[in-house]
Amino acid sequence: MPTELFLTLGLLHVVMLASPGPDFALVLRSSHHRPLALGAALGIALAILLHSLLSLTGISVLLSAAPGLFAALKLLGALYLGWLALGALRAARQPAAAANPAAGSTRGSVGQGIRQGLATNLLNPKALLYFVGLLAAMVSPQVGLAARTLLAGELFVLSLLWFGALAWCLSSPRVQARLAGSQPLVNLASGVLFGLVSLTILLELAGGLPALG
Repeated sequence: MPTELFLTLGLLHVVMLASPGPDFALVLRSSHHRPLALGAALGIALAILLHSLLSLTGISVLLSAAPGLFAALKLLGALYLGWLALGALRAARQPAAAANPAAGSTRGSVGQGIRQGLATNLLNPKALLYFVGLLAAMVSPQVGLAARTLLAGELFVLSLLWFGALAWCLSSPRVQARLAGSQPLVNLASGVLFGLVSLTILLELAGGLPALG
């Protein structure tokens, strides 16, 4: 495998990771409890690994080329992100002490974080399109199975390092002390971000309905 492909793909993926989106919002909302945040980071990285493997084997291309099935996936993703948005916006209406889950008895677990991370990334159709576009454009059919596996592993490791570091930093006592009084604002920002992505997907679906009929 050419070194240039490995380095270029990794650089582009790091740029994508640094862009705020539903994954970042989930880690931020989970940062009140470090195990939950680290679990979310691992779940997101595992979802990215799955996206990469599906795209590199051509399965994601087949999925995106099936209008009915892909539309159903988009709708499911939009509804899930909308549900996350409603939960975050409801929490934003509560006082800071009540809105901070750390003040309650249930703080979340690594397993819960993994499930949330997996669902948030896997059910985001824009993530699927990103990996299909990126990997289809950069990885030629001449690239062998071993090289494709290595590329998928690279994206997984970079994702885990990025979101893991983000989860660790945001859940540190110093950062949490600064966020203690601004939890409603964090929930509001997360809810708006989740809602915008959900609304964008629904508008795309509405615009594509005549073509699917």
